[in-house]
Amino acid sequence: MIWLPLLGLFYAVATLYWARLGARFNTDDNAFFSASAGFSPWISALLIGGASLSGWIALAGTDEIGRHGFGLAALLQAGIALALPGVVFFKRLWVLGRRLGASSLADLFRVYWQSEFLTAFTAVVAVLFAVAFAGLQMHALSRILVLLGGGIVSQDMASVLFGLLLIGGVVIGGLRAVGYLGAIQAVLAAAVLVALTVFSLIDAGGFVALNNALAKLAADPATANRFIVSGVVQFTAGIGKQAAAGQEATALASLSFAMALMGLQVSPMIMKAVLSTSRPSGFAAGQTWLMAGAFGALAAFCMAVIGAQALINPAHDLAGLMSGLSPWFSAWLFIGLLAGVQLMSGLALVAAGETLVRNIYQPLFHGSLSPRNGVTLTRVVIGLLVLASVLLQTLAPVALSVLASLALPLSFQLWTPLLGMTWLRWLTRAGVVTGLGFGLAGVLLTEPAGIVMLSFFGLDLPWGRNPWTIHSAVWGMAANLIVAMLVSAVTQRRSLGEAGEEARRFLEREFGGSARLRALRSTAWSVTLAWVFLALGPGLIFGNFAFTDIEGKWTLGMPSLWAWSLMLWAAGLGLVWFLSYKMEMASPPTFEIHAYTPRPRLTQPRIEAELARRRAVLIAIAIGFSLAVIAALSFGHA
Repeated sequence: MIWLPLLGLFYAVATLYWARLGARFNTDDNAFFSASAGFSPWISALLIGGASLSGWIALAGTDEIGRHGFGLAALLQAGIALALPGVVFFKRLWVLGRRLGASSLADLFRVYWQSEFLTAFTAVVAVLFAVAFAGLQMHALSRILVLLGGGIVSQDMASVLFGLLLIGGVVIGGLRAVGYLGAIQAVLAAAVLVALTVFSLIDAGGFVALNNALAKLAADPATANRFIVSGVVQFTAGIGKQAAAGQEATALASLSFAMALMGLQVSPMIMKAVLSTSRPSGFAAGQTWLMAGAFGALAAFCMAVIGAQALINPAHDLAGLMSGLSPWFSAWLFIGLLAGVQLMSGLALVAAGETLVRNIYQPLFHGSLSPRNGVTLTRVVIGLLVLASVLLQTLAPVALSVLASLALPLSFQLWTPLLGMTWLRWLTRAGVVTGLGFGLAGVLLTEPAGIVMLSFFGLDLPWGRNPWTIHSAVWGMAANLIVAMLVSAVTQRRSLGEAGEEARRFLEREFGGSARLRALRSTAWSVTLAWVFLALGPGLIFGNFAFTDIEGKWTLGMPSLWAWSLMLWAAGLGLVWFLSYKMEMASPPTFEIHAYTPRPRLTQPRIEAELARRRAVLIAIAIGFSLAVIAALSFGHA
């Protein structure tokens, strides 16, 4: 408890210094919220990569492998699975943001789709990431700190300290501080993962000894299923209703989990970093070499090694490994883990604060809010979000886990409006809004939050979480896409607003594609679908025996499924490179982008309308609370 406080104090001082340095350059509200759209491409790439992978790979990823083995093979393809949405969306959304003058995902939805429901849904997702998803990782870090400190610091105190440090860094410096400090935090977190991998191998006696120990587990019938994918699908009722035979790790479980991960790349926090980038010249390199390459290697190899050592000896999990090292080194490793989690938390808090204040409160309830007061109110909101996260960590950790499980599947539902803006431009506003509503229902009905809520009102569903071993993200997206396409088919004559129509014409004109690209489209589709089939989908079952001999021994000296995943990671890196550069999906645009100026219109008095909305919200809250109490009493769970 000497080195850890000293390094923690140094880290806190460095964080506050960068926050103060960022604040000096925040001359207006746009500088606080978006760094004046001035992030250089390499800063943006590090920020996106670090926020997407650094924290949960070390905490959740290693824990999953340590407890359940390699069956959920999509974990090892996390770098590729997260790079693909970036290749598909980042370039076109950046162009749209510049064209329409949007600085956040909610702002882009409001301008393009003119839908308050989409804006409100984005705000909910942003809050879930800032409060629950980040809070769950902070909660895991708090447990590690308690172990390293020998119980001197309680878990509740650790959560409070982390929250105070987070508030200080984000509230003072805004997005500029989060971005520039985040680039350093991403490098530090990646270095810590590499160091932990080295010490895991040393602890295991080397890579060969590690795999020999894994082979012993694979030879034991009680643990052999931890090294295979248990079929393509299991038609079970879901967790909590009917257990799967052997394990839940089917091929469709991996595929659907990978799709849930893809929701992270279209979340409000990642889109905040994309729209705050000064120029799109780094998207291709960032998604190819940083996300799919460097961070993909951390997932495919480093995370697997650390998790494998925990699988062999549960006492040597992440926390146990760190506690066995020298105090000064374990303290440095802990600071690196903290940096990765705080990077994601800070970005999520800025995105959530801006969405709530600039995209919800100001347009609907306080149109005369000045930029200065808007920044002040956002700082207050960020503080309240951190407070809510800390309270959930200390008082209701189960509720925190339930809410955190909603963040990724709900964010994945945003693919529909984003595809409608960038690629499937025949989707209509009515289609994407209705589809998103059904997607929300699909997620809630297959997640504990919705199941418990209905059970509270006396409605017992015949299925549990993730029925048929399929993640809730895919159940929601199935309903989302089907409804969106059906409704769009019958509402084609309903046009978008003026800004949306202009953006649609602009994209059609500038992204028509050359003859060479049109000729390569079928190849790109075929290669992508083949990789998804083999690396994430039903083809994973080939990994069970692809690198085994007749006697069932591993021909490469390592688990066949792990070797299969490493091979497909390398192929995935080539796929991301092909899509980014050869298909020009992430390469810099060659045309100039001029901001669109809408035609002037007469404005109506807003004060009375804003007051009416405030009254309506208060009445709706009172009525909703009353109905909830009456329903709970009526159905017998009060």
